[in-house]
Amino acid sequence: MRIALAGLFTSLGLVTLVACSSAPPAGTGGTTPEPDTTSTAPTPDATGTAAASTDALPDVWSDSMPKEQQAAFMKAKVMPKMKPVFEGHDATKYANANCATCHGPKYQNPHEFLPKLTFKDGNITAFAEKPEISKWMAEKVVPEMAAAMGEKPFDPETKTGFGCGGCHTVEMK
Repeated sequence: MRIALAGLFTSLGLVTLVACSSAPPAGTGGTTPEPDTTSTAPTPDATGTAAASTDALPDVWSDSMPKEQQAAFMKAKVMPKMKPVFEGHDATKYANANCATCHGPKYQNPHEFLPKLTFKDGNITAFAEKPEISKWMAEKVVPEMAAAMGEKPFDPETKTGFGCGGCHTVEMK
């Protein structure tokens, strides 16, 4: 499970680089290619990022989606759900919530950018160290991110679903 989540978020890091990039691809000469109407894959828009209707996107995240579709999925399904969650928690701090909020200014994998969490004696220590933010993460961020990814929130009994380890590195002590 942990390896699968690490693979998922390695892909997410790469996808975010594509999804959040504002520079046009090299060698395009400033022109946008004509869309391929025979393909269901998204086509680049004027900024070089993937453009796709949400109708063409799957309901559930998959590492096997083409990178352009992953980028479109993040832009169409993840950001619209997560931006209000962050802004609702702290409108000043997260007024400009965007891809860099979780991926950093270099668009890293969230595991590399976000704080590491420690799991000790059956608990994540941040719950005691930072109870307010931990509660918000557990009650708001995890369920919304799980829904955005088309997954269920982490279930400690079955050890399945999307949880803290989906974005944070969790060190076992």
